[in-house]
Amino acid sequence: MPALTPSPLHIALIGTGRVAKGFQRDIAAFGHCVSGFISSSPARVHEFATESGLPGFSSLEELLKARPDTSVAVVVNANHQHYQSTMEALAAGLHVLCEKPMAVTIEECEAMVREAERSTGSLQINFEYIHSKMPRRLRELQEEGFFGELISASCTDSRGHWWSDAPEADPDAQTRLCREKGGGTVFHCGIHQLDMLRTFFGGFSTAQAFRSARNSLPYYPSDVPDHVFIALETPDRRTASLEIFHNRAPCWYRRHPAVAVDWAKVPGHEFRLSLMGTKGSCLADFYGAKIHLFRYDHAAKDTILERTEDFALDAQNELHHDMTGFLGRYLQRIASGQGPLVPASEALETMRLAFAVEKSVSEGGPVALA
Repeated sequence: MPALTPSPLHIALIGTGRVAKGFQRDIAAFGHCVSGFISSSPARVHEFATESGLPGFSSLEELLKARPDTSVAVVVNANHQHYQSTMEALAAGLHVLCEKPMAVTIEECEAMVREAERSTGSLQINFEYIHSKMPRRLRELQEEGFFGELISASCTDSRGHWWSDAPEADPDAQTRLCREKGGGTVFHCGIHQLDMLRTFFGGFSTAQAFRSARNSLPYYPSDVPDHVFIALETPDRRTASLEIFHNRAPCWYRRHPAVAVDWAKVPGHEFRLSLMGTKGSCLADFYGAKIHLFRYDHAAKDTILERTEDFALDAQNELHHDMTGFLGRYLQRIASGQGPLVPASEALETMRLAFAVEKSVSEGGPVALA
């Protein structure tokens, strides 16, 4: 985890949900200060202020008048609010960390990047998977030449369904099952894997999604597949795939009281990535906390298990979903006068890929990326 910085930043939290509460704790742990939080809902302002002990504001303008020393905004409100909140913060000259996805249209994403280029602040999108411990190790191996040239990849993400409340709960309250508010299957979770694959391959020219005509889970909206297979191709015809299951594994999100789950031991829960190159390959088992590395012996026409790297002693979230570590590294860079970990233009390319996949989910058939 990044070291505490001697120069505390003053940070505005835009949003009052679960992620905002987690970031509030993390910001304090890193030695920074939360200037206050922003919500357009008076009820949420009162509720969150009571819970957190922080001052609440109805707008960024109001917060900046009260706390002009604020230099960073963390945007963690609903997806359809990311654009407006980020644009306002950049226009005010703040550095912005915006939760994924960037926005709900590609035009809004492009406008955010242009505003970041004009602003005295900067923009970082929270695609943290590729910056977490095991993907970082895979990138090191790639840069060292272990795989040679990457030829193909396969990723599988299987988790329980998203109906996290009681069975009779209001369907409109299941925000993750709303493509605009929660992102649906692709924008809520699959976008992280798309960002990883795009980083490993440098980009794709074609995306195609395959889904069944109807869902196994009838309470899922028809436009949110509970199982989808995504095929990707680069301009030179290297390939990658991503398969997302929501209809296979048991759901642990609604256990009361909540229990600490070892995902590696829950049948049906799986997050694996295979990379295959001209010199070697790997199987990264993120829940199992292991990377198995294989070397090709072309002379003997054989594949050798070179070694297994074990990450079992590391905290599970740090292996692939390290939001805390990503936030800390970002704030450390801002406090030291550096820019974001990744340029916003890179995040924009991930968004182009995600929108192409969503278009293929909706319309069927391959979608070309510019």
